[in-house]
Amino acid sequence: MSSLYEKSQNTKILITEVPATKDTLKTAKFLDLSCTLKEVQFTGGQKQDIDTTTFCSEEQENTNGLPAPSEISMSGNFYRNPAQDALRTAYDNDTTYGFQVIFPSGKGYKFLAEVRQHTWSSGTNGVVAATFSLRLKGKPENIESGS
Repeated sequence: MSSLYEKSQNTKILITEVPATKDTLKTAKFLDLSCTLKEVQFTGGQKQDIDTTTFCSEEQENTNGLPAPSEISMSGNFYRNPAQDALRTAYDNDTTYGFQVIFPSGKGYKFLAEVRQHTWSSGTNGVVAATFSLRLKGKPENIESGS
């Protein structure tokens, strides 16, 4: 049996040109972040524990509560272009933008998010690096090949 995997080289990372909503996401114009970013990391929101323990419980009992919003971290090279400027504008204006992460297979995710934080750093022996932290609004939706 062969290994199953998804390559990351040639992954497309896109942001809407202007703020977006769920209704405008389908017709939005997207800008390409792919040539400035090196890594995208998704972290699903952790659900809160609701303690349901009672006097008759033999151990502590919990049920899942509301989940915290999921987060995305994007990092790579700092570069002033329309796509990265849209990320910084989203932070400055506290607005929600649409995003797509599309793997080489054509499958991936689309989601709405607000930029919570952006950083850049520079050292004497390298290029200026940039990191953006996003908080998702709702759950990411699957993108199927060709859609």
